[in-house]
Amino acid sequence: MRPADRSPLEPPCGRTARGSAAVPPSKSLTHRALILSGLARGTSRIIGALDSGDTRATREALASCGAAYSGPWEDLSVAGIGGALRSGGAPLLCGDSGTTLRLFMGLCGGCHGRFVLEASAQLRRRPVGGLGDALEKAGVSVSYLASEGCAPVRIEGHPWDLSSLEADGSLSSQFVSGLLLGALFARRPVEIHARGLVSRPYAEMTVSCMDAFGASVSRSGPDAWTVSPGPPRARAFRVEPDASSASYFLAAAAVTGGEVRVEGIRRSMVQGDAAFVGLMERFGAAVEEDDRGVTVRGGPLMGIEADVSDIPDLMPTLGAVALFAEGPSRFTGAAHLRYKESDRLSAVAEAIRALGGEADAGDDALTIRPAPDYRGTHLDPRGDHRMAMATAVMAARIPGIRIADPDCVSKSFPGFWREWERLFG
Repeated sequence: MRPADRSPLEPPCGRTARGSAAVPPSKSLTHRALILSGLARGTSRIIGALDSGDTRATREALASCGAAYSGPWEDLSVAGIGGALRSGGAPLLCGDSGTTLRLFMGLCGGCHGRFVLEASAQLRRRPVGGLGDALEKAGVSVSYLASEGCAPVRIEGHPWDLSSLEADGSLSSQFVSGLLLGALFARRPVEIHARGLVSRPYAEMTVSCMDAFGASVSRSGPDAWTVSPGPPRARAFRVEPDASSASYFLAAAAVTGGEVRVEGIRRSMVQGDAAFVGLMERFGAAVEEDDRGVTVRGGPLMGIEADVSDIPDLMPTLGAVALFAEGPSRFTGAAHLRYKESDRLSAVAEAIRALGGEADAGDDALTIRPAPDYRGTHLDPRGDHRMAMATAVMAARIPGIRIADPDCVSKSFPGFWREWERLFG
């Protein structure tokens, strides 16, 4: 069970992961569906939205600006604004959600009015200056109310009157996604250029969701899209299962020699993290896929080399699997991992070294060399939900691991510990 008091948790160890794991809906898709349905003209239906700390922040921010949500998260009815955000005067509370902050910065920048975006202490450490710079090129007034380049931030927005806008996408694709949404309310079509884009599948996800809600957006270059102004249209939208969340259970099968199936996961999903299925094959696990889901069976694992520039949420899980492979693993394209909920590049390396493995973190890469034996210890996920869940994978094979602040998983997977215990029952 997930404790409510943040006391350390010692996950199951020495058992084999078996069975079918239920994972929550996609957090990334839920954010985008909540925003687009909230902006749409008419009433939308979102089927299977994720109820988590992050997605609640997005829903409440939209409600503060005029959208109305009713019904359970599993079948949510959304009465959209039918146009641009309305500034209600009160700060929009983003909590720990970097997605909420960054998507709303771009969106508020394209809407008329003054908006203040507030953030938790953790989120205040995550930079947004690159997005602010892009908005200022569109004539938007951006003021940082505490530290330069970080939330809280005041946006004095207006519909843009330009034909193109460029953003530095080397830190986060969310900067690009925010601009794509803000362009919905421009005075004329705007081409959004991404320079040095990382996590490209997330920008593609934004475009796919905009298209699903009837927005006019088309590719106009390798990392460029043209958005024609106009509000989205209401529709029914079904949220896919979360591929990032599935990775922990599939990894558990791989490292314990077990067999785990996750329904609804397919390589063809819009989520880039569905690439984890192929990475498990490269490690040496057996994978079976049908039109209803994916099954992974463990076996002897081998080290791999992989570029993680498009899949930052998978890096902690990949690091956990690499601990139990034969030979080293090397992961490149990792510089932007330093700006997630934690500095994931150093967090993964420090956890591995604390357990007795070898990990070398460079500016843009992480090399992991497995050890013949590991030692259990107290590990702090630094408030990062992905680190906490990946640490559970490590603990499945290493006795004595204790995870600080296990409740941080509520950011994306509130029921994670219950489901994890069930898999090892």
